[in-house]
Amino acid sequence: MEIKSLKILIVGCGQLGFSIVKNADPDIFKLYGFSRSLRKSPPSIEMHQVDILKTEAIDAIKLINPEIIIYAVSADTQSIESYQEHYVAGLKNTYKAILELDQFKHLFFVSSTRVYGQKTTKILSELDIAEPSDYGGEALLEAETVARQLKDKATILRLSGIYGPNRTRMIQLAQSNPGNWPATNNWSNRIHEEDAARFIVFLINRIMLNEPIESLYLVTDGVPTKQYDVLTWIRNRLQLTTNTIEVPILESGKQLQSVLLNQSGFELKYPDFTYGYEAIID
Repeated sequence: MEIKSLKILIVGCGQLGFSIVKNADPDIFKLYGFSRSLRKSPPSIEMHQVDILKTEAIDAIKLINPEIIIYAVSADTQSIESYQEHYVAGLKNTYKAILELDQFKHLFFVSSTRVYGQKTTKILSELDIAEPSDYGGEALLEAETVARQLKDKATILRLSGIYGPNRTRMIQLAQSNPGNWPATNNWSNRIHEEDAARFIVFLINRIMLNEPIESLYLVTDGVPTKQYDVLTWIRNRLQLTTNTIEVPILESGKQLQSVLLNQSGFELKYPDFTYGYEAIID
């Protein structure tokens, strides 16, 4: 197989998928994307209007016959039904198609740190057992079990909160009246969208070189930060007053760091929130 023919399919191709496209070499990869509704996309990806929840999606995957599949679907509502459909049922359809592909190399399942539901002051990593505490975490963990059926041909990526140029909720919140800020001050964890995309491309390149990768990575910048510290820093950077802000007591949340990402040799472009938000604000 020629390297130039390596086909990557991004199922649920949205903002993260487009960022992957921008960081992937179009001379090496042929990129395809599935989305339920088509919108403006980068020129180097061939988009298809496909609903992964429908059985017809299986034939659509087989028709493309990709070597790499990135499953990056998101639930459209915060409900048990939506999480079960988009993460578990959709991935099961993808798995059925994979079993019939003759060139398949690897599946990347984009999961979430929501699987860590335990309340602890310990800093958690991918070496800790995930203990979901809600329907979302349970559905994600169930979907991870589906991916694990592929054994060494699957990698689970547990992403913490994604932020980036088109994900500016924290900036908008920081600009608002601090009376609208959360009533509690919790730990927060994040990864810049570009770093998440770059890491996925980094792992794909490792596969191309027949180099081993792990079956699970926690994808986070590794700098857990109290929510009010992030909001106050952004507000100061925007030259807005902060002297009347009353910081509530630290209530809960989790602290996350990746052991395996740090050992992989990958270097973050945005190693903590100050680098990322500085670039966005600029």
